[in-house]
Amino acid sequence: MTFQSTVSLKQGFGVAGEFFDGSPHRAEPFILQSADPGYNVFGRAFTVVSEGIAQAGGTGVFAGFLVSPKSATSVGTVAGGTLAPTLTLPNNVLAEILNMGCIIVSLPDAAAIGDLVIYDEVTGELATVIPAGPVPAGFQLAHAVVDRFTVDSAGLAVIRVTDVPVTP
Repeated sequence: MTFQSTVSLKQGFGVAGEFFDGSPHRAEPFILQSADPGYNVFGRAFTVVSEGIAQAGGTGVFAGFLVSPKSATSVGTVAGGTLAPTLTLPNNVLAEILNMGCIIVSLPDAAAIGDLVIYDEVTGELATVIPAGPVPAGFQLAHAVVDRFTVDSAGLAVIRVTDVPVTP
């Protein structure tokens, strides 16, 4: 056995969909009904389909972000069985969707504090734009900004979610 020879300066600090801190937060229960259940990933954006029902992505009323992976009932994966770890929920389950608070999410690229969070209309996957930047076609503004840390590359980030729309 060898001894550790390097120390990473940036340690992992959570899981996508977890609350970052103890600040006030607001979440509501929704039944998930996305076009593909593979889109029901913790930390992604959801919109309201009808009363009490939400889908990943979409162009309707913004519902929030899928949160609380540790309190959701996991059914595993097809390939790994019922005990396989997953951050994806099936359709037709009750889940917690946050519309106010600070959470950990996965971002595909670098982001700076204050960047606006946007989401893919099909999958609910997140991305960011600078505050004065245009929102690309196929994306919608999420009601959130990058908070606390600058992200140098793809990976985990902290966003502050508010139900007050932020427009570029």
